[in-house]
Formats: sequence, structure tokens, C-alpha cells
Amino acid sequence: MIAVFRVLGVVVWSILMITSSLVVLLFTWNPKYSVQMARTMWAPGVLWTCGVRTRVKGLENVDRSKSYVLVCNHQSYMDIPVLFRGVTTNLYFVAKKELKKIPFLGWYMMATGMIFIDRSNRNKSIASLQRAAKLIHNGKSVIMFPEGTRSKDGYLADFKKGPFMLARQADVEVLPVGISEPEGHFRPGVFRRLTIELNIGEPIPSNEMPVVELIHRAHDQVAILSDRTKSIKL
Repeated sequence: MIAVFRVLGVVVWSILMITSSLVVLLFTWNPKYSVQMARTMWAPGVLWTCGVRTRVKGLENVDRSKSYVLVCNHQSYMDIPVLFRGVTTNLYFVAKKELKKIPFLGWYMMATGMIFIDRSNRNKSIASLQRAAKLIHNGKSVIMFPEGTRSKDGYLADFKKGPFMLARQADVEVLPVGISEPEGHFRPGVFRRLTIELNIGEPIPSNEMPVVELIHRAHDQVAILSDRTKSIKL
């Protein structure tokens, strides 16, 4: 029953915050305030509802005057509110265009300038990445999960090339981030009070090394930051 109430609480709070964010956008015509609400109001509310505390290390590595491509391991659906809450700058997501059709979430993402990628064919995908690179170069920091999907066994999977090519096109640094949480939490039917650690590493220049080396370096850093060093392939 506690799990059910928590899920309902998250859903109701998310709908309320998305609606409020759209109202704020209607009056200000500035999406940064709506994104800031996600960081300062929505994420803390979700974490409180789910009984989650966060411990953040490495904030000194974030220069709020710069934009980054953040690459992070993906363990559970708590990752997004933890990132919003822990990283002290407005964050955007690169998402597939199909999410535009989801009520409330799609409306919010479109209104606040989240970045959509069209994967229907190669040419459209490349064009979408080029537009995304311009937005990042102009000041947006984005979060990407280079594993491509959520980890089911706690191991850090190989990283896909897309986030790193995007960082190179935008000429911004890659910021490795690791989320460390007790294994087994936030799986279906499992809700316990816990502390999640968010560890932010040092930025990695994206255009000073071959992309393969960039990917390996970021992978090793995220593995260490998320306490998943057992998954580093030697």
C-alpha cells in the first residue's frame, strides 16, 4: 500500500508541477523558469515522496557559465529527479520525438525547449543531432544516458557513440556523472527509505582526443563515480 500511495503521489505531483510550469511559461515567455521549477520544486517533491535523500559530491566541477553534455549511468526511474536536484544548473534532455505525443510530459518538453531526435531514418537523425549541437553550443546543458537503456543487473554497459559525437559537434566538454544507489531498490514493489549518491567528475574535453578514447575515458570515470568499477572491461 505504501508503494501504491507513493506512485500516486509522484504522478499527481508531476501533473501539478507540469501544469504550473506551463502557466508560468504562459506569463513569462521564458522557459528557463519552468526548467528551474523542475530542479527546485518538482525533483525535491518526488524524492521526498519516495523517501529518498541525496548526497552530492563534485559540484565544484560544474561551471554554471558553461554548457556540457552530461553522461551518466542509468539505474532506475529515480535518476532523473536525482540529477535535477543534485546538479545546480538547468538541465535539458535529448529524447526521441515520439515523447511529444505523451500528454503533460510531451507538452512540457516541447514548451521548455527539450531536444528531440528523429530516429526514423539516418538523414533525419543526423539533421536532428546537428540542430541539437547548435542548441548546446548556445548554452544548454543536456543529460544523456550513453548505455542506451536502464541497467537491469547493476553493471555498466558499453557506451554508445551518440552523446560523444554530439559533444564534439557542439564543441563542449563531456561531464561524467555517476549515480550510486543500493542494488535492488526502485524495482517493482520495492520502496525503502535510502540515500542516493550523485558524484560529479571532472569535465573531459571532447575535441582533444579520438572519439574512441573519449568514450573509454568517460566510461571508466562513470564506472568509478557510480561504484561500478567491476564493469570496466580490461
